[in-house]
Amino acid sequence: MTRLPPLRALHHFHQAALHCSFSVAAEHLHVTHSAVSHQIRQLESWMGKPLFVRINGRVKLTSHGERLLLSCQKAFSELSTTCASIRTGMRHHLTVSCAPSFLSQWLIPRISTFYQRYPDIEIHFQGQMALSQLRSEHIDVLILSYEQPPEGDIDATLIGDDYTGPLCAPLFASRFRSAQDLAALPLLHVDTRLHAWAEWAKNAEVQGNFWSGKHFDNLTLGIQAAKNGLGVIVAPRLLVRHELEDGTLIAPLGFVRVDRATWMMTKASRRHDGEITLFRDWLREAAQQ
Repeated sequence: MTRLPPLRALHHFHQAALHCSFSVAAEHLHVTHSAVSHQIRQLESWMGKPLFVRINGRVKLTSHGERLLLSCQKAFSELSTTCASIRTGMRHHLTVSCAPSFLSQWLIPRISTFYQRYPDIEIHFQGQMALSQLRSEHIDVLILSYEQPPEGDIDATLIGDDYTGPLCAPLFASRFRSAQDLAALPLLHVDTRLHAWAEWAKNAEVQGNFWSGKHFDNLTLGIQAAKNGLGVIVAPRLLVRHELEDGTLIAPLGFVRVDRATWMMTKASRRHDGEITLFRDWLREAAQQ
């Protein structure tokens, strides 16, 4: 005996059980009353237990029938959702990978607007992974700051050019009026962006020694340190918009464009997948605000 009865018998049972009527089930299934009765008898024979009791020409579920109905409702609902998602290209979930600093500083504070617009799409976040993980579809979307995105099998959408600049708490405002003042200020560094100061200095055409100072494991910690008055840090403008707006950080020298940009990458073969298209459109819109 197989572990599952015939799917047709379960489908007929599901309709009959929902309506407590073989006749109504027959109408919905576009079959005869006797065809429904035959499938139910086969199912009851397979189960070895009655699923309906027949009283005065009407049918009523037994306790076994009620249990099977609950299971059918869950199974057919999931099948319906999955089949619809395959037909439309919608998976109803996305795995998005990006740097922890981008996730905590930019994406998490804004993602609620995506959920409000598309409540049926679930986002799973992962720390920054390699392009190989994107190609193998272990992740669906990779958001990355990159000089030039790879070509060929990777589709890349420009989210925005990268601009960086020195940032500090307002308490440094009177001591920080020009690039020359940096020599007398405590500098902050991030181990995942060790060349951030050198990159900024090159593009801003500023000379100086920018290697001393306190170090932090990641940019999010470095930004928090700067907000709390521990020193001056170089960070992308994209990631500190909120802090600049609420005044917890200031950028005395402004920002300069660097030779990188933030890209959203996905497999070229999946460029037009429904949920990826919706996420891409939302991401570009959010980046412009």
